[in-house]
Amino acid sequence: MSDNRLETVLGELDACAIAPYVTAGDGGLDRTLAVLEALERAGAACCELGVPFSDPIADGPVLQAAAQRSLEAGTTFEGVLEVVRRFRAGGGTMPICAFSYANPILRRGWSGAARALADAGADGVLVPDLPVEEGEPLRTAALEAGLAPIFFVTPTTSDARVRRAAEASRGFLYVIGRTGITGARTELSQEADDFLAHVRGLSPVPLGVGFGIGSAEQVAAVARHARLAIVGTALVQHLHEAAMGAPDPDAAAAGAALTFVRALLEGTRVG
Repeated sequence: MSDNRLETVLGELDACAIAPYVTAGDGGLDRTLAVLEALERAGAACCELGVPFSDPIADGPVLQAAAQRSLEAGTTFEGVLEVVRRFRAGGGTMPICAFSYANPILRRGWSGAARALADAGADGVLVPDLPVEEGEPLRTAALEAGLAPIFFVTPTTSDARVRRAAEASRGFLYVIGRTGITGARTELSQEADDFLAHVRGLSPVPLGVGFGIGSAEQVAAVARHARLAIVGTALVQHLHEAAMGAPDPDAAAAGAALTFVRALLEGTRVG
């Protein structure tokens, strides 16, 4: 059995589970910690923790705004590491995958960043603007540090690149369910369903499917093919709205995270 928490958890799943995405530092790092703890209580299988970046080219307006709020609040890479350490120190066991654009990691070097993430208690790393053809330095550094490197495929990815990305990944392969930026609602067409089934047949690791998932019905639509339904934009917006004007914004965001993920879990209960 792998010593990596993410691989262990995914290996024990017998049905689709929820993988929330949250932007670290959106509302402050204390709020991020409260949300992480709530996600674990809600039953999330793992969490993608976004490192804020000034030019998140793959993200839609909701995640761009969250990253901007986080940066304006003073969030740094070191601050993200600290919130992961605090989560682990408080007994948190949910796997955490750092979701970062390449620049914040390259500034520290692949090996240095990977080791820092692992030492803080992270379990995987995803870099959306790093193509698999250029990903070997990250993959090597991640594996040496005990992290799971995770690569991306889209509906326009060739079979050869799907196989390459899947073979380079550990834990899961991130499958973007449609073309475009994050945030648009996804209705799973027959074409998309066929695409997921096809990728599943090519990948030796489980699939995590994201982009546009925000309801139990949408979770159910991908559950036949995916081990993880990745929910980002809808959750980030929900947390932001819950905290606005609340007497205790951190508690409000944590409560919203708990109820939102529990509602999404209804979509994993498909036959």
